[in-house]
Amino acid sequence: MQLVDNKDSFEQLLGSNTFVLAYFSGEGCSVCSAMKPRVERLCDQSFPQVSLVEIRIEKLPELAAQHTIFTIPAVLFFVDGREFIREVRIIDLQSLEQKILKILDIYSS
Repeated sequence: MQLVDNKDSFEQLLGSNTFVLAYFSGEGCSVCSAMKPRVERLCDQSFPQVSLVEIRIEKLPELAAQHTIFTIPAVLFFVDGREFIREVRIIDLQSLEQKILKILDIYSS
């Protein structure tokens, strides 16, 4: 998982990749720490075509505000720079996987 260090690099990433999954987290968040490896594993095993990034809200509060992140962890899935999926706090990874599969299926046909 690539750590985003500034707003411009995130915008550039969204513009240069068709599929981006952004994982918004916090340094002192135990749920974030527990979910991060599970989200990474899901993307590595099932979605190699998806660019996976982590955004620490303490370091980029303006980016979190721009995407209306009020609770963490939050997973946002972007297609061509537009948000398609948003999951927050307790993330159901099976549901997330099914939603992403549907989107990828539509875009591959």
